[in-house]
Amino acid sequence: MDMRTSAKNLSAIFSLAFLLSACSEINDSWEVKGGGYLKYTVNDGKSYTIELDADDVIRPDYGRSYFQVQTRLKESSRGDQFSIVVNRPSLGYNNADPTYSWMIAERSEKGYLVGDSNIVHFDQKDNDTTWTANIDLHFQDCRKGDCSDQNPTLHVKGRLRYWIPYDKR
Repeated sequence: MDMRTSAKNLSAIFSLAFLLSACSEINDSWEVKGGGYLKYTVNDGKSYTIELDADDVIRPDYGRSYFQVQTRLKESSRGDQFSIVVNRPSLGYNNADPTYSWMIAERSEKGYLVGDSNIVHFDQKDNDTTWTANIDLHFQDCRKGDCSDQNPTLHVKGRLRYWIPYDKR
């Protein structure tokens, strides 16, 4: 075997290994594993994204009548965490539950919903695949260690998208 043949064979082996490694994560997507994201702004500022794992969302089933997304603090570059709960979710406008919905802003204490205009607008609610919603929520600002109603609220707007894991469809 001469040098050119060896080089061609080696090149072919590396190309095949690269293709196989590139394809190895095809079945590792959100659609298969479940999960999604919450993209949001606070007071119309910079946009942030928190990735959702399949276990970060509880959806209605035979024993539950609510939808809850609870993000993980470690997934937020800003130090935010959310629990957003909607009772009996339906397509269209839904009010978030003020008792169970909260936000930790920049690693502060939990700030709960404030006011009557806290909307989760589901525009896709397909029990077999995907839940998608726009959020428009107002939370207490507890970043200074004080959750007083005298503080201005944190206005959170964004987009929520969640895929149900393939094996739970």
